[in-house]
Amino acid sequence: MKIKILGTRGKIEPKAERHINHTGFLIDDKILIDAGEPEYMDYAPEAVVFTHFHPDHAFFVPDKKKFSPKIPLFGPEAHELIPQLKVITTHFRIGAYSFTPISVIHALRLRSLGYIIQKGQKKLFLTGDVAWIEKANLENIPQLDLVITEATFINKGGRINRKKDRIFGHTGIPDLIRLLGPHTKKLAFCHYGEWFFERDPAASMKRIKALQEEVELIPAYDGMEIEI
Repeated sequence: MKIKILGTRGKIEPKAERHINHTGFLIDDKILIDAGEPEYMDYAPEAVVFTHFHPDHAFFVPDKKKFSPKIPLFGPEAHELIPQLKVITTHFRIGAYSFTPISVIHALRLRSLGYIIQKGQKKLFLTGDVAWIEKANLENIPQLDLVITEATFINKGGRINRKKDRIFGHTGIPDLIRLLGPHTKKLAFCHYGEWFFERDPAASMKRIKALQEEVELIPAYDGMEIEI
């Protein structure tokens, strides 16, 4: 599988060269995971799969315009702007690709899913945005060739909000390494938060690499391609 990381900027104002676009991943030039920019549809994907419907993952949400390309569309819950959306409740396939949804805690009012994508013997996990992944869901994750996750906060603990008995927000990079590291040898980061742009991006990428121990850490940039 070839994964092209189309965007690495979270829902923030700062940007920098090679860190301009919002979230999107193109699998083998065929399947688009999240559509943070309208230009991603110029790749003419055969299908689009959404992790959740925040604007930096679904470009059409702020303008409240219907998104209805004539291709299969998948997502974690029904959405008024996507009338033909197929709501994911269990394992599904798109051609040669097998998708296993993993429930992820992120937003208070939106359901969020990560996806284990398998083609042949190769396995990729795209987490989407993460406040936490429950232990029961982590136990369902096999050994993976690559995990791609977020980097909104570099501090341990990230920024977790609480409302009654529910949490939401973004956990920190050290927590994601601890959660996901046992399942892979390669962990790539995108969806950078404001911390990333406070310094030169090259220095911020080095801060991520400095956390590397047993698992290879890959700080991504717009247009990066990774093959597994």
